[in-house]
Amino acid sequence: MAILAAKNLSAGYDGGFVIRDISLALEPGEFVAVLGRNGSGKSTLLRALLGLLGTVRGQVLLEGEDLGRLGRREIAKKIAYVPQLSEPVFEFTAREIVLMGRYARQARLETLSAGDQEAVGEAVRLTDTAGLLDKKVGHLSGGERQRVFIARALAQDTPLLFLDEPSLHLDISYQVEIYGILKSLQKEKGRTILAAEHNINLASAHAERLVYLKGGGLAAQGGPAETITAERIREIFDAEVDVRPNSRSGLPEISLVTEGKTR
Repeated sequence: MAILAAKNLSAGYDGGFVIRDISLALEPGEFVAVLGRNGSGKSTLLRALLGLLGTVRGQVLLEGEDLGRLGRREIAKKIAYVPQLSEPVFEFTAREIVLMGRYARQARLETLSAGDQEAVGEAVRLTDTAGLLDKKVGHLSGGERQRVFIARALAQDTPLLFLDEPSLHLDISYQVEIYGILKSLQKEKGRTILAAEHNINLASAHAERLVYLKGGGLAAQGGPAETITAERIREIFDAEVDVRPNSRSGLPEISLVTEGKTR
């Protein structure tokens, strides 16, 4: 049975729909990337699957239960969410941010249990953030901050992990590092991962299934080898690209065509 399934899902803001009639199922332990142009509905889809939007039509089932009937704490025990990287509003330390991941599993005013401490320690170990814990989040680099917020999500100890543009604003070394962490979580911990992503090559290298959105609708889905073609990229992104196999993995990767040249 799918760990999460959306059936004819439409969702948006202020009474208007951004995504329309999307049906999508995530299997346990699967790594899925959502691709599409800016404004295609990637972030809206993630927020709808989390139950964060008021304008919704259709149904989302989380481990067979209607998401609309679950409370926020119940959802947070099953889905951890890493939003787009942004400047923090408050000057929390990295330690305080990671500890927030345990709130969904604590009663009000309850102190951290041994299980909480173990989950936080494991999250810190997996993301290599021990050296960052006493630093203010606002003083961290983009890649360091992203690792801290992923650690917070891991501390929730959920079977599902959602990430919204995890590579946004990061240089290439941090992009590779973040996706390496995510792939390890999938392979070693059996986490089901859904990531909205703008970088097609990153998605191809790490996700087994790619879901393409266009104009708020589901345009295509499938493995990288079958869905990353010059024709599909032209159709969905309105861009001319060359597609060639990666020299190491053999997976398809794209390069843009500019005035007869590629880059």
